[in-house]
Amino acid sequence: MDCSSLVPLLLVLLLIGVPSQSSFAKETSVDLVNKICPQTYDSDLCLKIFRSDPRLATADARGLGQIIVEACLASAKQVVNNLGSLINSTMTSPRKDVFETCLKNYNAVLSSLETAKNLLLSPKKYIFAVNFTDIATANILSCDTTFFVSPEPDIPAKLDKVILKTEGIA
Repeated sequence: MDCSSLVPLLLVLLLIGVPSQSSFAKETSVDLVNKICPQTYDSDLCLKIFRSDPRLATADARGLGQIIVEACLASAKQVVNNLGSLINSTMTSPRKDVFETCLKNYNAVLSSLETAKNLLLSPKKYIFAVNFTDIATANILSCDTTFFVSPEPDIPAKLDKVILKTEGIA
């Protein structure tokens, strides 16, 4: 699961977290995760993320959103670190330009996800977190597009693995 399936998942979590609009309001967070994760792009990663977090047992819908946003943030930070290393070790201009463009995209991802994380803590503004996860997803996908349209489209294996994970969470 990368950060590109995060938006639909977060939308579902936030909508089912509104008791007046949902018959799922009385389900446990574990039940919700077991229903939601199979509907995501990478259900195994989704389940792994939630089941590895001790907050799962007591999390409400916003708490579940917090868990997934934090997982996406951690993955995006790995991408930023890998891109920084690649920029420093790359001499060719076209390739370095691609890494620098992706780094800008992923810095925007981090900013958007931090905002989403903070909004999820607000009792009245949490629904707006979806807007920022959507922005993060767009920036993640934009980085992928940059690689595909570049003169040297191959993504280094180490970076590709982390980007794919981040895309899966998103």
